[in-house]
Amino acid sequence: MATAPNDEKQSAPKEVLLRVDSLSKIYDGAVKAVDDVSLTVNRGEIFGLLGGSGCGKSTLLRMLAGFETPTKGKIFLEGQDITNLPPHQRPINMMFQSYALFPHLSVWENIAFGLKRDGMPKDEIAERVDKMLSLVQLGKYPKRKPHQLSGGQQQRVALARSLAKRPKLLLLDEPLGALDKKLRETTQLELVNIIEEVGVTCVLVTHDQEEAMTMASRIAVMSEGYFLQVGFPEEVYEIPNSRQVADFIGNVNMFEGVIDEDEPDHVTVNCEDCIQYVGHGISCSPGQLVSVAIRPEKILLSQTKPDDKYNWVEGEIIEIVYFGANSTYHLKLTSGKVIKVQEINTTRELTCWRTWGAKAYAHWNDMAMIVLTQ
Repeated sequence: MATAPNDEKQSAPKEVLLRVDSLSKIYDGAVKAVDDVSLTVNRGEIFGLLGGSGCGKSTLLRMLAGFETPTKGKIFLEGQDITNLPPHQRPINMMFQSYALFPHLSVWENIAFGLKRDGMPKDEIAERVDKMLSLVQLGKYPKRKPHQLSGGQQQRVALARSLAKRPKLLLLDEPLGALDKKLRETTQLELVNIIEEVGVTCVLVTHDQEEAMTMASRIAVMSEGYFLQVGFPEEVYEIPNSRQVADFIGNVNMFEGVIDEDEPDHVTVNCEDCIQYVGHGISCSPGQLVSVAIRPEKILLSQTKPDDKYNWVEGEIIEIVYFGANSTYHLKLTSGKVIKVQEINTTRELTCWRTWGAKAYAHWNDMAMIVLTQ
């Protein structure tokens, strides 16, 4: 469990749209793809399911859509039990990673397809489709076929088709996975803006941490079919509740150590390479084994040895990874442990003392780390 000051976000009560109670999916009588999961999603929220391959996030999404039948548990939408409703009777639309556009239909016809199947009058279909085209900024391309569009444009057509039926819940399964990195980054915010403008509630499945942090208002980190942690993006990143979450979300340096003293205003942890001084108490016992997690961007490098007794290590720069906006330095400590330090490149200077083989000191303040007990 992570221990940190009580800094919970205060917010007004939200209206719950989706509720999942003790949902499980077991294959072949033994394989637990989803293991006793419960959650609530508020109206208008973008809720992210984040995890690696095989963690159960897509299976959970397919149960919400009705494509998989739960082994046990219930799904409620606006208080109505929809657990056993077939997909076509649920006010839910799902957008797949492949977009699943009809190649022989135009953009306009793809968006109109579901509305025609529902028997909507022609004039209403035309009005709805034109509105969707305007919303996703494809008003100039209604007659084009999917193969005549870029990947980003195809993604917007798929989104427009999903939104055209005005679902109460929109399910997105790796919606940007087929796009290149740069286009994916620009499309993330564009997608969020469209979803918020329409006001639809959304459950997003992704393995991409940055995508989840950018798009979701809350995140559930999944592993082996269950939730490790559910919270706001900044909470999951800054206050992970376990080593597993801390290690999965972003980069992290982990120092193993033993609690030396735990006072109301601080705790000290004896680690192999340094003594950690944490600027708040954590309600642990002296002698207890813990991990101290520090994000690379919260560490500073210097040529001179810090005067402080705590929160610094000495090492040699053995690797430098240049990303343009920032650089990551791999520092090998006297124990042989390697930590990462990330610094923003604020000048255009290409050479400095931070170079391969250089001796360096890494240091951080007493609120930069978090102590993990599990």
